[in-house]
Amino acid sequence: MTRAAIAEARTSLRGIVETVFYSGAAFTAGRLRTAEGALVNFAGKVFAKPNDPVRLEGQWMNHSKYGRQFSVECLGYDLEMDADGLANFLANHPDVKGIGPAKARLIADHFSNGFDAAIRARPDAVAAVAKAPLESILALQSIWIANSDFNAAMTYLSRFGLTHYQVTTLVDRFGSQVVPMLERDPYVLMREISGFGFKRVDKIARKMGTPKDLPSRIRAGLHYCVLAALDDGDCWVEYEDLLDRANTLLVMDTLDSRDVIEGHLEALVAEQILVCLPFERLVVADPEVHRMERELSEILRTAQTPNPHVIADLDGLMHAEGAELNPEQREAVKNALSYSISLMTGGAGSGKTYAVSTITTIAERLELNVVLAAPTGKAAKRLEQVVGHEASTIHRLLGFNGRTYSRDALNPIEADILVIDEVSMVDVPLAWRLFQAVNRSKTAVVLVGDHNQLPPVGPGNVLRDLVKSCAIPTTVLTRIIRQAGVLKENSTAILSGEVRPTAEMKNGARRPWYVIDKFTDTGDVRGMLLLLFEEVLRERLDYDLLRDVQVLTPTHRGPLGTVELNVELQRLLQKKLFDFDVPDVESGHRPRLYPGDKVIQTKNDYDLGVMNGAMGIVADTGSSGDITIDFDGRLLEINAGSNALGNIQLAYATSIHKVQGSEFPCAVVVAHKSHSFMHHRNLLYTAVTRAKESVVLLGDRWGIDNCASKRQVDRRNTFLSFLLRPEACP
Repeated sequence: MTRAAIAEARTSLRGIVETVFYSGAAFTAGRLRTAEGALVNFAGKVFAKPNDPVRLEGQWMNHSKYGRQFSVECLGYDLEMDADGLANFLANHPDVKGIGPAKARLIADHFSNGFDAAIRARPDAVAAVAKAPLESILALQSIWIANSDFNAAMTYLSRFGLTHYQVTTLVDRFGSQVVPMLERDPYVLMREISGFGFKRVDKIARKMGTPKDLPSRIRAGLHYCVLAALDDGDCWVEYEDLLDRANTLLVMDTLDSRDVIEGHLEALVAEQILVCLPFERLVVADPEVHRMERELSEILRTAQTPNPHVIADLDGLMHAEGAELNPEQREAVKNALSYSISLMTGGAGSGKTYAVSTITTIAERLELNVVLAAPTGKAAKRLEQVVGHEASTIHRLLGFNGRTYSRDALNPIEADILVIDEVSMVDVPLAWRLFQAVNRSKTAVVLVGDHNQLPPVGPGNVLRDLVKSCAIPTTVLTRIIRQAGVLKENSTAILSGEVRPTAEMKNGARRPWYVIDKFTDTGDVRGMLLLLFEEVLRERLDYDLLRDVQVLTPTHRGPLGTVELNVELQRLLQKKLFDFDVPDVESGHRPRLYPGDKVIQTKNDYDLGVMNGAMGIVADTGSSGDITIDFDGRLLEINAGSNALGNIQLAYATSIHKVQGSEFPCAVVVAHKSHSFMHHRNLLYTAVTRAKESVVLLGDRWGIDNCASKRQVDRRNTFLSFLLRPEACP
């Protein structure tokens, strides 16, 4: 059955089954007629492979809301079948040939619970009873043994709280040998199966009784600490800090635990699983990340070499095509056309886009091939619209299909000038991959970004490292151009710690800048947000509530996090726009999606062709659980049983990080003291610069001011900060 059918079946039995914890597969049509037996029958049909045995354990209880029901504690394989179950298995298993219902009944009645021993040791006796060819029984023997081993492994794994998908993944990968493998070393899961992190595997190992000082556990814990640093954006961990982190994680309960951990760390370094390097301090890192940053630094140090394409009378061309350039923009354009690698960075309204347009115009006038790219689809589309030249995502430019890249040193990007926008979002692995695909003897690279924005989600801090080091020809645009307007001016003022009040109304009913800062209670903030959607944003400001307005908040959790805000906004907008009453969302469950819902893709899906951060509108939800989403005019159907459905979330409210590189006509930015642990001015600046027309700053005065005044630049541990030493910075 599909996942949607399972969900529907569960819902239909809400009054009978409160909770089902299942290990995976199986159903035998037995003779049980009790209520428990009916549940076994149902559970098997929903959760199992046809004709495999299932066991359901639990107890009857009275629920305050649903009345008398059966609370399921365990649903697993029953490796012993009665005669009816055995007959059903033999007659209906799709791989068993030559055994019909009559022969299956003969075998089941004769052997019953002794069938397992008989089919393994005396297949000729089974053949005689069934009056079937020995070849058919030997084939049955092979299927039975394989099925039994599979069921045994599945049953064993279910004891450790794994989901059905996780159990199936393990058994499909390792077969029946998964059990002895895990008994020897459960931490092999981290190395062999994507998605199994240390904490999840360690929980399984604890249930299995694995000793805390198992060498593979200590090594896995150390590696996990390094990978966790990568997830936080760091490219290395200080040696002593790594020992402390691992000691806290492993909780080995011995006085010499730190010394033991250090011994294993030295072994990992000796085996080159990790690298240890002396810079200003002793640091430990993943070898691949270190190699990428080292090679990047070597490439970036060649930036001063001339542009591969000699441009005669550059000053004359700039005068003809860029007469409106200010001195800073002029310098940025000249660097782009003079050097093999250059960087242009500046805040909102500083004129980066106009400078890029000028570069493109001059290059096209010289019949040079210009290629524009950005990290996300939204950013690429915006670049294309404002420059008037085709742009793509960096991944698409590199020919990434989800597994491999078609562009590399042997098949480089075909461009005379390559412009990469929103470089603040580019992490070390993507930057390394990009420069691997650039033939620097033919292609000049122009990097464009805003170093005031948040750093990338992935490891590294490429843009800020470059600005700080001045390792490549760099222009920092500091002047706000006259045409920028109040929105850009007020956004940039945040970088000085200033939050300007609500702007004066000039032409029309919309103001570019609203500050609503009177609510100290989170409930009042949420109430005001809902009121804006109910009575203001469409009725007074004439915004499309789904396509024009985006709520931005720093965090996912809490009363002002994306999770709770999305539930409230879904309920309000479904009723307001479609007159649909959304049912309550059960605690711990994801909200269901309905036609008209605003959603976001949370991971790159190259099979479906939808990238992380893409937003769409649910066009239809089928009765079977399938869902059709409109991504900017492209209808995409996702099957209910597909893992891709788990990558779709409601997007009425999103985190600020998630929408870097995107723009919306109106951004409603939540800034409240309850988020103060996350506040800093670069976060707030990134949020308000997502708006094209209007910003609504919503929260309390202290929270908003604290966010703007906190100069907490995201410092990251990177090798580029060591390798690109500041040399020529003014």
